[in-house]
Amino acid sequence: MSLIFKILMVLLVVLPACSGVDSVTKKRWSNTENTISIVDMTSRDFRLMDAGSKLQGAIEEQLQFTGYVLAGKNARYHLKFKVMQFDEGSRMARIATMGISESAKGELRVKAALFDGGDMVGAWEVNSWVSGGITGGSEQDLFDSAAQEIADHLRGDF
Repeated sequence: MSLIFKILMVLLVVLPACSGVDSVTKKRWSNTENTISIVDMTSRDFRLMDAGSKLQGAIEEQLQFTGYVLAGKNARYHLKFKVMQFDEGSRMARIATMGISESAKGELRVKAALFDGGDMVGAWEVNSWVSGGITGGSEQDLFDSAAQEIADHLRGDF
């Protein structure tokens, strides 16, 4: 028992002491070739503004799979989007009808445009919907699928 205790004590003392990091960064340059900012232009309707902020969060998560780096106002590219329509539908009705009922369908319609400086280089209308299934789909699924499609356009997959 004392041998195991001694080995554990040695490991406890030695292993944490074997790691560390130190970094000094001096930078006098900036690379703005692939920087992007996200601008939500959704109207003053509170329901649409809430949907716009959720979509912006989903787009920010999807940007890691593109070649763009999220930056502030000094970014080269500006992705502007506007939520045109949002209807979360009824998740319980989607579960109960297995997606047959059109009235339970959740829908999100977004217009997005990519600007390089002041010039528009691309524009898309994205329609996302959740219609049913065993779990009924969630509201977040709407935003994730719309953000995925926008990220695909940014990568040039369309």
